[in-house]
Amino acid sequence: MYKYTETKSIILSLFHLSIFVLFSSCSSMHTPFSVVDTNRALEYTMDGKHLFTYNYAVTYPPQGVDTVYKRSGFIHPLRTLEGEILTNCSPSDHYHHFGLWYAWTKTTFEEKEIDFWNLYKKEGTVRFRRFTEVQPDGFSAVLDHVAYPDSSQEKVAMTEHLKIRVGKAKQRGYYIDYHTTLRCATSAPIVLESYRYGGICIRVCESWNGQTAEMLTSEGLDRDKADGSLARWCYFQKKPGKDDACILIVPYPSNLNYPEPLRVWDEKANNSRGDLMWNFSPTKRQSFTLHPDQELRLSYRIYVLDEPINASTAEALAQEII
Repeated sequence: MYKYTETKSIILSLFHLSIFVLFSSCSSMHTPFSVVDTNRALEYTMDGKHLFTYNYAVTYPPQGVDTVYKRSGFIHPLRTLEGEILTNCSPSDHYHHFGLWYAWTKTTFEEKEIDFWNLYKKEGTVRFRRFTEVQPDGFSAVLDHVAYPDSSQEKVAMTEHLKIRVGKAKQRGYYIDYHTTLRCATSAPIVLESYRYGGICIRVCESWNGQTAEMLTSEGLDRDKADGSLARWCYFQKKPGKDDACILIVPYPSNLNYPEPLRVWDEKANNSRGDLMWNFSPTKRQSFTLHPDQELRLSYRIYVLDEPINASTAEALAQEII
């Protein structure tokens, strides 16, 4: 009886092991995504093509520029499958712009105004702390929103739990699901004051300007009319006759103050050069107080496509997250 039971146990263990190996092999065979950790950043690819880099180490501005403009925890470069870089990081006109990043501009913490966006003020910054998960198709991380950085008064005001997942789009391209959850780090509440920008933001590459690219919102508004409007989605893409590429950002319907207000630089921005900074800002029209027993969850799907789209296609893609 002992020998039979022992043999049966071994057979069952081998069976379970074979099932695990089979499913693991199938999973790896059918996963087009992969990630490489460079000890400074996570580099994601799909079918061997570079998608984006998540910079978790502190990145400094160009040599000779005040190191106050350092930052960690942002995406740059963001690329199409064909290899075109779509983001601009630390440009000379705004060293505190970091490709695709997340920060709040006007907040009140412990009865004082803290700006986590404009780093030159030395009031606040955002720092990567650690990963809680790294997978071929995404990661989860913890970031600190720090008040009075690099001073004797330094204090973590908010913690951010970021979850990134990447998937294949029906069109030529891919998407990034960007989920962020904010919590108070102390017993003090944080007021995200009503302000014209703050939250998730993208600084688009310099070559995309009023002559080469065009914008459209879910309400049919172009770039010059989009600022301050409410939108369920918004895209910016190359004009006909240019290389095909498109960025479509879709806020989740569960987001605060959905449909969300937009902050969009018009074509006269940066001395009429036409550079674009583009931001979904849920507190643009009204403030929000985050209490210690609460959390603020915001989610966005970011499509990066190698083909132009129209309003109907954008609407269909937006419906996929509902």
